Amino acid sequence: MVNSEFGNMAMISFNPESCINCGICIDICPLNLISDNNYNNSTPFMPDEMDNVCMKCGNCEAFCPENAISPQFSTQYSQLSETTSPETEFEQLGLYMRRRRSIRNYRNEPVDQKKIEDLLDIVRYAPSGMNKQPVNWLIIHSPEKMQKIISLTIDWLREIAESTVDHPLKPVFPSIISAYESGDDPVCRGAPHLAIAYGEVDDPMIYTDCVVALSWFELAAPSFGMGSCWAGFVKVAASSYQPLIDELNLPPGHVLQHAMMFGCPEYEIHNIPGRNPPNINWS
Repeated sequence: MVNSEFGNMAMISFNPESCINCGICIDICPLNLISDNNYNNSTPFMPDEMDNVCMKCGNCEAFCPENAISPQFSTQYSQLSETTSPETEFEQLGLYMRRRRSIRNYRNEPVDQKKIEDLLDIVRYAPSGMNKQPVNWLIIHSPEKMQKIISLTIDWLREIAESTVDHPLKPVFPSIISAYESGDDPVCRGAPHLAIAYGEVDDPMIYTDCVVALSWFELAAPSFGMGSCWAGFVKVAASSYQPLIDELNLPPGHVLQHAMMFGCPEYEIHNIPGRNPPNINWS
């Protein structure tokens, strides 16, 4: 058996004309599925029975120096440019990450859906446990839907404020409710949209994977002219307030893990604020 692009259609195929048998793909596979023990030639291969085990992490394709590996699942992108250099990009990346700010003031204008799709096309590369990629997205785009979610979140705040339930933020609930009743938006800060990451309730890794994905969303958003901020009140309300849960109408067996408000920032960032030095312990 030869799993090459000229042979059978395996999950991972290897081009024997390009492969230089460097062994990197064998070494880099996290589940040790790739072998060089091929009785036809020395080209690496992955047995067909391993197709259902492969987690489609893409490591073999990403690290192949000769672009000799072709997965039978969509990856869309090919080799990096030869001009790409982690060393030369270090300063630019550091500046970009340090400039990131949580945005709480937004222009009253919608973001084009195509731009949001392009952003999520990057976010889908966020790491996930066993590369299961379990994160689903609900993008609240219409103003009417946004106002409904904000209103229901305020209703939850009122319910908690009037109850005997103990909540660490309960002392500030009256001022938040008052601001809303005065015409402000203390829940989503005037953001035109919400990105809601959700997944199956029985998945033990789903919360972590959703938070990681939203962190990528937050980090990538400025490159699309957008800003974002974690929507904590929406997240907490949607965890228990049934009217809000019903309004989100997620598929059965799925729950909201976290939410992020986003849109076009009202103000431009001019400076990078100070931060405490990292607290590092060496062992």
